[in-house]
Amino acid sequence: MKDETKTRMSLVASILIFIASLVMRELGYRAMAFVLFFVALFEIIALYILMLQYSSKSQEERKTFSQIATSLAGDYESVYYINTKDNSYNEYSLMGQLENKEDGLTIISSGKDFFADTLINTEKLVYKDDREHFKSYINKQKLYEIFRKDETFHLNYRLVKNGKPVYYNLKATKGAGADDKYIVIGVRNVDTETKAHKKALAAAEQGEVFGRIANALASRYEVLYYVDIETNEFYEFSTSEAYSHLDIGHHGYDFFAETQRNLVRDIYVDDYPMMATAMDKSNLLNVIRDKKVFTITYRLILDGEPQYVNLRAMKPRDDNKHIVVGVININESMQREEEFKQRIDTVMNMANRDALTGVKNKNAYSIMENELNEKIAAGSEKDFAVVVCDVNNLKIINDTKGHKAGDEHIREACMMICRVFKHSPVYRIGGDEFVVILKGEDFENRASLLGELRTQVQINKEEDKVVVASGLADYVPNADTALELVFEKADNEMYANKKELKEE
Repeated sequence: MKDETKTRMSLVASILIFIASLVMRELGYRAMAFVLFFVALFEIIALYILMLQYSSKSQEERKTFSQIATSLAGDYESVYYINTKDNSYNEYSLMGQLENKEDGLTIISSGKDFFADTLINTEKLVYKDDREHFKSYINKQKLYEIFRKDETFHLNYRLVKNGKPVYYNLKATKGAGADDKYIVIGVRNVDTETKAHKKALAAAEQGEVFGRIANALASRYEVLYYVDIETNEFYEFSTSEAYSHLDIGHHGYDFFAETQRNLVRDIYVDDYPMMATAMDKSNLLNVIRDKKVFTITYRLILDGEPQYVNLRAMKPRDDNKHIVVGVININESMQREEEFKQRIDTVMNMANRDALTGVKNKNAYSIMENELNEKIAAGSEKDFAVVVCDVNNLKIINDTKGHKAGDEHIREACMMICRVFKHSPVYRIGGDEFVVILKGEDFENRASLLGELRTQVQINKEEDKVVVASGLADYVPNADTALELVFEKADNEMYANKKELKEE
């Protein structure tokens, strides 16, 4: 945006010089006026073309982010897309807060340093009792420490809204492979369900037994058992019609024996061995003794279909004779989890795709370049080659036939490159410039493939179709210490080929 502003100012200055040349001509300074006239005219034309390029690039970026917004329809109020290389980020709204405009996505906010901004906002917005805990987790070092063990990370905390603390849940996911420099963080309001759950837990630890169970069932528990661990006698309480179909008695005399019998009938077959071991009395009580809470997720057959449920067991406070066992249906949340993962994959893909051609974009090239340079530095990178391609006469087509024709010209060039190097990733890194990284089969056949491309270019030239200049260079271990050096060699070859094509 700064470059575009400077270009606009330069255009205004050139127009003023142009007017000055006309005034000087009228005053009789014809020689000086003649020089200023053509200098200003040349500058005005060049700057106007540059402004058109800025406009075209902006439209492509808006188109890409519009596609990202479409893929992020979900339950999260806000999603942050963070580049951990420089900590820059964009914030998107997922709860109807986006402005649906014809030219694409309006980003809610963006910034240069997500973690610095978050640190400032923590002091302003996070509830005082949660601030230190929040800051200890939401920093780059801690998140990457977590991501080395798990794909996702959840954090519950409170924000202050209208002077009152409101519960929120934060979910962080790191990209994989080429996208592992990015983190996507989703934030949603969980105040209602969290408060209901806390009431259930508080009820399970104090007061009357039936009062505890009633409060628990009023929240998210489908079924709850109150078990005497000395006699194994138990009471079952359920408000779920689905669970009443399991024909488990409301009162029994051996919770653990009946549970083992019911497992054979009601548990999804693949989960039976795990549950048979987990629900053994000695195992369950040992876990509660060591960890205070026993929890396990499994699939229960309900209405003829396997559904995910979560079982939690704990001792009430000041009561060593009983345990409370609650079962929660989490099937819908597990489905949302899978859908969220799919949306994140779509976001990562779109952020690294060129909107015009569908091949990888400059952002994806930068990620690949960093990864390849790390392998080169470590001495683990094997043979590869770089092909640089440049589309000829694009400016002439844009000027004479319009930018739609120019866009079609770029797409045709891209398709020709992809057809030749069908086993290699193709990147569009500039308006008319493409790069191909050759490995494996395409590397072994690189000379013949380059010849195939140049033969097709000669045919196209004779038929007045798209013409692409090309250059190829091999990576030389020890001599080439970075991808950029191989690129420069290929770029020089491309310019030599471009010169040959013009002279023919």
